[in-house]
Amino acid sequence: MQPQTYFSKVTEALGMVDQLEYIKALEVLSTAKAHQAAVWIVGNGGSAATASHFANDLVKIAHVRAFAVPDMIPAILAFGNDGSWDRMFADYLKMVMWPGDVLVAISCSGKSENVVRAAVENWSAVIVLTGWPGPGNDLDNLQIAKSVLYARADDIRAQEDVHLSICHALAGDLR
Repeated sequence: MQPQTYFSKVTEALGMVDQLEYIKALEVLSTAKAHQAAVWIVGNGGSAATASHFANDLVKIAHVRAFAVPDMIPAILAFGNDGSWDRMFADYLKMVMWPGDVLVAISCSGKSENVVRAAVENWSAVIVLTGWPGPGNDLDNLQIAKSVLYARADDIRAQEDVHLSICHALAGDLR
């Protein structure tokens, strides 16, 4: 694939980000910041790296209390090993989240069971970053989600770039 083709995919997918959903996410995060609530972010693989990057940017740029749960390696591995890998995020979050905190769930496929359970079993505001909407995407129609932001690209690399761009924009707008 030529670089320009890849860049075009990312640009096209960024152009399809729903601005109303973005504003909803920004409002949820603004409320959390105003109330000094924490933002907890979950994801696996590349989405775990995005979670870590986003938490860093929220703290450094936007002065928001933010934590990337995948960075809590000993704790989440203990919950996964001693309980269930599908529940490692949900069980950890039940111990650390407080009312008013926010969860950001990141999964390109929307099928990562540990991310889905963290979102579904959570009693806080939930923001979802995922890939294409539709069948098989379990994060797609969460009734509890305050905002669902899609990265509509057929290339997971482009989806991850769109998610990171959304995170950069949110952190900058919260500044």
